Amino acid sequence: MTTAKIFMIRIRSAIGVLSLAGVTCLVACSNEEQTTPGFDDYRLEDYADLSPEDLVQKFNLRESDVAVRDLPGWAPLKKVVVEMPGNEPWENRFERLEFLREKAPEVEFIPVKNLSDAIERGVLADAQATIGLGCGPSTVDAIGPDVRWIQSGSVGLNRCFNTIGEEAERMQNTLRERNILVSSIRDMTKHAIAQHSFTIMLSLIGGMDIHAKRQRQHIWGRTTTDVVRDKNLDVEFQDLTLLVVGLGSLGTEVGRLAHALGMRVIATRNTSRSGPDFVDYVGLSDEMFDLAKQADIVFAAVPPTPATLGLFDMKFFEAMKESAYFVSITRLGVINWEDLKMALTSEKIAGFGTDDLPQDDFELWDLPRVIMTPHVSDYSPRYRDNQYVFYRENLRRYIAGEKLLNLINVDRGY
Repeated sequence: MTTAKIFMIRIRSAIGVLSLAGVTCLVACSNEEQTTPGFDDYRLEDYADLSPEDLVQKFNLRESDVAVRDLPGWAPLKKVVVEMPGNEPWENRFERLEFLREKAPEVEFIPVKNLSDAIERGVLADAQATIGLGCGPSTVDAIGPDVRWIQSGSVGLNRCFNTIGEEAERMQNTLRERNILVSSIRDMTKHAIAQHSFTIMLSLIGGMDIHAKRQRQHIWGRTTTDVVRDKNLDVEFQDLTLLVVGLGSLGTEVGRLAHALGMRVIATRNTSRSGPDFVDYVGLSDEMFDLAKQADIVFAAVPPTPATLGLFDMKFFEAMKESAYFVSITRLGVINWEDLKMALTSEKIAGFGTDDLPQDDFELWDLPRVIMTPHVSDYSPRYRDNQYVFYRENLRRYIAGEKLLNLINVDRGY
């Protein structure tokens, strides 16, 4: 075997490549001599190298219907305030800003640590855009009169939209009256969130919470683990049906992973019955109760809107199978938490997995068959880089007057 970058491997059985959820492995498929890149040649894909078209396709990003130059209030950018990542050294700001400046050399970028820092320094008074500061009453009240674009650093914008009351109405009216555009980084974190969600699903199916508890108690559970003593465990994937409530970008990615492992996938969406080929059936929102009766796993991925507040209540949990698991990646207001606890304690559902729940409801924390993580599903080594790749592309589009990505409809909130 040589040390050359490209080397020949002769395999008498067969070699092929199977890719699942971004993981590459070798399987038998051919008796022919194969040429395989050397280990030193492999590198992770750098999304910063993608063309605008490839970036949109890679993450299935949503372009606005109208070019930004044709929207009221658009004007060239001169000054943009940028919130720098709080988990990175302040010295790194120069590298991050240079990355943005590659597409906007004529723009003055003002780095800030957070909104309070921006307000104290008075840098928002004459800016035309903000990047990363988020979108909420405090931000909208603090920005100067010339701001026409808020690029949030988050996926969810529930502090800016999807809230109720006079304060929310006042803020949203301000956005409309001043023609302020708001965009999110939606879809740039969907791979991390979907894979984290799927990990929670598989943990429930495999009873990893049960086995972890027995491990801490020094119990060798082989003689106590079977389909009688531990119900609803280790069902083979091809025998499972996943219901995705909210077939948006995240729900679609979770469905893709489930289908790749052999699960049947059904779904609901608010706008239409359209969906990818791997979804067996797409129903409208009012069909979710009937579809819940078929599901072994329900994945909740609806946005938090006035119409979805308290959507998952006892009526829904009673529609589910007693052997089914409920997994949620939604904001807190979408779930009726008292009804969920009642459904778990009365064993109307088999278990619950989430990346977010009421932080002081320790009764829920302590219930059996509950697996939780502390709102970290989007964390990955790519998180900050993905943010800035998206910032740079949307910045380029705004300056050029093109269609923005992930532009939020103020009326819908997504």
